[in-house]
Amino acid sequence: MKVDKTNVEWLTKLPYGDYFKSEAVKIIRHEMVTPVIMSLDISNFKYFNQVYGYSEGDKLIERCVFRYCHNNPDCVLAYRIYVDHVIMLVEAANRDMDELKAKYDELNTNFTDEINKEYPLARIRMYMGAYIVDEKDMELTRMIDNAQFARRSIKNNYSLNIAFFTEDMEIRTHQEAGVIPAFFSALENDRIKVYIQPKFSISEQRLIGGEALSRIIDVDGNVISPAVYIDALETTGLIARLDNYVIMKVIELQKKWMDQGYELTTISMNLSRVDFWEPGFVRRIDNVITESGVPKEYFEFELTETIFCENLDSVTKQVEFLREQGYRISMDDFGSGYNSLYMLGKIPVDVIKFDRGFVLNSLGVESGRKIMKNLMKTFKDIEFEVICEGIESREEEKIVQECGCNAVQGFLHDRPLPFEVFEEKYLSEYRNREE
Repeated sequence: MKVDKTNVEWLTKLPYGDYFKSEAVKIIRHEMVTPVIMSLDISNFKYFNQVYGYSEGDKLIERCVFRYCHNNPDCVLAYRIYVDHVIMLVEAANRDMDELKAKYDELNTNFTDEINKEYPLARIRMYMGAYIVDEKDMELTRMIDNAQFARRSIKNNYSLNIAFFTEDMEIRTHQEAGVIPAFFSALENDRIKVYIQPKFSISEQRLIGGEALSRIIDVDGNVISPAVYIDALETTGLIARLDNYVIMKVIELQKKWMDQGYELTTISMNLSRVDFWEPGFVRRIDNVITESGVPKEYFEFELTETIFCENLDSVTKQVEFLREQGYRISMDDFGSGYNSLYMLGKIPVDVIKFDRGFVLNSLGVESGRKIMKNLMKTFKDIEFEVICEGIESREEEKIVQECGCNAVQGFLHDRPLPFEVFEEKYLSEYRNREE
């Protein structure tokens, strides 16, 4: 790898960003046959630092950079864009995508297994995005963006550790570029709609709650998929404004339903890590709910384990405050990451939501079903409630019930519905039954 030793950082011996960018442009245009930009990230690195300390984290970064950059004959140049995130310029030399994928898939797997054997408590995951440069005159920032987009596309897909940028992804990058103005336009013109997906009891086959979700409507009346706008809003910090909008709408709905005599059901709402950074966010939400007069037991807040990656003590205190006020707290997407069990010993929750991917992988084999059954029993012994997400067939429902789960959410019972449809379909029948 080409490195000017006067322009390198002390830990990784990689050049600084400005040097990389100026040199990479010249190298791509005049020296390379098949340039590839790769975006490499270490998932769960913040957990690693929490468990093993920052000095061990520095050692992990050093080892990673040595393996992927200094000791990799394909790597022409690289730099560390963030603490645990490296951009690499790689020479493919006319090798096709399948060959590259095989090489880096093996490299990712071997390095991940090696580190996790030495540091079993923090379970890292190496994953990459790659962009094969087909226009050497393209702006370097766009090449890097494409590689990063490919990497983000598999962030929550633990069956893959490398993805290549495709034409479909290019369409999505254009969509994402318009997300921020579309979000502000929707916010100003009341085009953010709240949908609610029902939760059901298996044994009673009846509604036991719902999850509030957002949908943004563009100027032409088309629904923008959350898969397009959620990541963009999280990156920019605007997700807090979306969360606030949805939560305020749910409070308004619960107040209306209570005043009109409906039998209320608990509605869960998502909180992102950005919400906990905003001073007073949690207490302000509690004040609004208190003023509404709606019993707090009808509100649930859904969190993911990534919320606790930073400022664990501060976030935990805020979550404990919510529980003390009478709200239910659930951990969403259990099983989608590596550290769910580790985090459960540190954070206060009432409900565990099993991720659909984890459920499907577990149900497919006898050993998986045994693991799930034992997890369900353990959670119930320590008084956690359990719900399985993404249930789409009676067979899946039957198996999760046999494993000990009685609450499900998924297309088997219903898709996310506009709140008006949810009200008419589910809440009205309870009011009419009492009348």
